[in-house]
Amino acid sequence: MSELLREVEQWLSQRPRWLQDAASRLVNNNTLTDTDHQELIELCKVEAQLLDFEKVFNSVVSKSLSSKDSSMHLRLDAIQNVRGISALGARNPLSFGSSLSIIYGQNGSGKSSYVRLLKHISGAKKNGKLMGNVYVQEQQPQECSVKITSYDKSSEVNWTPDIGALNELSAIKLYDTDCANVYVNDENEVAYEPWLLQFFSQLTNACIKVGQAIKKEMESISPTKLSHPEGSIKTKSILWLNKLSNITTTEDIDAHCSWVEVDEVTLNSKRQQVAETDPVEKMKQFKHIAQSIKKLHTLLNDVKNSLSDDACAEIINARSDYMKKKKAADEDAKKVFEGLPLDGVGTESWKLLWEHARSFSEQQAYPKEAFPYTSTDSNCVLCHQPLSLEAQSRLNSFESYVKDSLSKQAKTAEEHLAALLKAVKEIPNESTLALHFNSMGITSEEEKQIVIQFCTALQRRSESVKKATTLHQITSLPSEDVLSAFNEAAIAKEQQASDYEKLSKMDNRDEIKSNILELEARKWLHQNKAIIIENVSKLKQIAKFKKAQTLTNTQALSTKKSSLSDELITGEYIKRFQKELKDLGGSRINVDLTKTRAERGHIYHQIRLKNCPTNVRTSEVLSEGEFRIVSLAGFLADVEGGSGNTPFVFDDPISSLDQLFEEATVVRIAKLSMSRQVIVFTHRLSFLTLLQEAAKNLKIKYDVTWLRAESWGTGEPGQPPIFANKPESALNLLLNDRLSRARKVLDEHGRIEYDLLAKGICSDFRILIERFIENDLLGDVVQRFRRSVNTMGKLHKLAYISVDDCKLFEEYMTKYSAYEHSQSYETPVMLPEPDELKSDMERIKSWLGEFKKRTSA
Repeated sequence: MSELLREVEQWLSQRPRWLQDAASRLVNNNTLTDTDHQELIELCKVEAQLLDFEKVFNSVVSKSLSSKDSSMHLRLDAIQNVRGISALGARNPLSFGSSLSIIYGQNGSGKSSYVRLLKHISGAKKNGKLMGNVYVQEQQPQECSVKITSYDKSSEVNWTPDIGALNELSAIKLYDTDCANVYVNDENEVAYEPWLLQFFSQLTNACIKVGQAIKKEMESISPTKLSHPEGSIKTKSILWLNKLSNITTTEDIDAHCSWVEVDEVTLNSKRQQVAETDPVEKMKQFKHIAQSIKKLHTLLNDVKNSLSDDACAEIINARSDYMKKKKAADEDAKKVFEGLPLDGVGTESWKLLWEHARSFSEQQAYPKEAFPYTSTDSNCVLCHQPLSLEAQSRLNSFESYVKDSLSKQAKTAEEHLAALLKAVKEIPNESTLALHFNSMGITSEEEKQIVIQFCTALQRRSESVKKATTLHQITSLPSEDVLSAFNEAAIAKEQQASDYEKLSKMDNRDEIKSNILELEARKWLHQNKAIIIENVSKLKQIAKFKKAQTLTNTQALSTKKSSLSDELITGEYIKRFQKELKDLGGSRINVDLTKTRAERGHIYHQIRLKNCPTNVRTSEVLSEGEFRIVSLAGFLADVEGGSGNTPFVFDDPISSLDQLFEEATVVRIAKLSMSRQVIVFTHRLSFLTLLQEAAKNLKIKYDVTWLRAESWGTGEPGQPPIFANKPESALNLLLNDRLSRARKVLDEHGRIEYDLLAKGICSDFRILIERFIENDLLGDVVQRFRRSVNTMGKLHKLAYISVDDCKLFEEYMTKYSAYEHSQSYETPVMLPEPDELKSDMERIKSWLGEFKKRTSA
């Protein structure tokens, strides 16, 4: 066995990690709670990557399986507080006080209702429908409580139908007619299993529960259904949409759901093309618009480039260079012109005057002389006065300054700066832009404002660069989005022109219509992109849930358990069935117990006729008695395989049996109560007597409960009737209880009320006299309802019977028989007083004590 357990542990280590954790919990705790199942669901989802966080997975520790014990100890002590179930309304608990509890009651007393209730509480097979009292208008809530003792610890469990079968009572095994049909006609799962196979059954149930939870959660994820545009079912976009799966990538979605302004323009263009009657004229219009767009694009792009950072930096550097050189030239002029009678010599206006004077001198006054002409006969070209020596010297110094290198450098720098500023392109004003807008066909005020704002930004930069001395003082360039849009629009218009050109040369309208459908389908994808992304996300989730479901597959567990069951169950189960059938007197019945199949970790067997076709039902061949014996053998073989001490419940197990089968069944049930609690429900007085007799022979303690139907409801438990009690116990009950109550009634209410009670006491006392004759005087050699005559250890007691004994019983049989018959109106027999009854009863009680001493001497 140890080698087998090691092999199972090795096998478990190759199962899904969440299942290994479930196995570890079962090994440590024997069961899986609701909390365990919730945690196992979470572990399964983590293993399937449905949840993105770390979890610790436990596994079965080596050699831990060998330490398990499958035995269980359970007693059913009482059923009480029954409400709303059939017509049951007992005011007192139905208690089960001994290892053998016999519940006797006539038809309609509530026996079947208690059995049906126990079937629902314990989860028995074929438990039927649990109804309320159909004879009352107002139905009560269905409930009850059950007292149990498990491992010497008592507890009370409340139950309602909503709770379902109680785990605490699932070990109760119940046999009735429905159970008999299951064991004979149907495939039946073995009720008892060694711990190792119970362990596999529990793992299978865990797989089923976790799998059901995973499936339920998966079914709640439903991708949104999309209705594609009419006529687009064969387009590439819709064909792609229909192939969406959990492996569809974001890049794939972006590619198929892309839609930009150019696409919109293209779609509108193609729609117009299909509707156009003069494609040549349209071609010309779109070419003209494309050229206009390009023209404005070139104009604005040139302005933008002339105001680039590099161009602006060059202007600022030129301005800086000019300022430096001008400053140097001004400082030099100060030295030259310092002390002159007039201010402003050397300034720009003065230089302009000087250059004009030069031009006049060289072209008009002294064309052949170098400027300034300062000979003795020269005159000033500005005032025409003769030049004095001082004036001649001053003019020569002025010319020397003007031709000096510093002045020339400043002039050159100034000219370079002016050239750079001139290179800045002129920015179109609003009037110019309006002409462009008209040529381009732009009518939207919003689009116009975008272009105007672009030009305004260029104008601000142009103004700032004329004054700036550093790059930080220049405003930023506008975004190139406008230029990019112009470029795209020009391309789109050219494409439209090309399309119309093709349209004018050939009839390709069907192709254009097909293109329109493709574009419309792609635009529709773009409009539903968010839903598509969400659907792909859901498909990824569903794929992970499916992976999680595969982790809960029970096939491997079923296969493994089936192979283990061949070694641990099937052979022993069949041996037990044959033994039980023999002990019940059914050896001659030609049936076999065979294993049929294993499914989802459960092993099934079926009782079949020997040497008969499999399509012949066993119940169709067997007599009712044989059917009952075979089913009972199957039931006992099944549940007796366990080592635990758990209750067995029988509901009239000997119906349809002949005397031989009946007596064998009674003995088997009595023997069964020697190892576990047995509860028997019956309406047959003969069966009650036989069972009591068998219990006495085996020295088994038993208790008998009488169920009655009262006005407040059925199922009221109480002391058994006189004929069902032991005579001595019944006599004590009459004497100490019923006679005392009758005496009190006589004292308080008078003779009429007393007679009603006294009549019943006399009748039951007469019955007891008969029972004393059977049980004690005649030594229990013969009994009513018993087939056998028991002489062993009893017959010799007859020799102790005296004449006085016979006279005593003849006297009382005569006396108390009179109260059973109708009386003469003239000489009625009055019912005895309480004292007389007490005296008679004590006399019989005294005789019994003396007779027992006499026979045991």
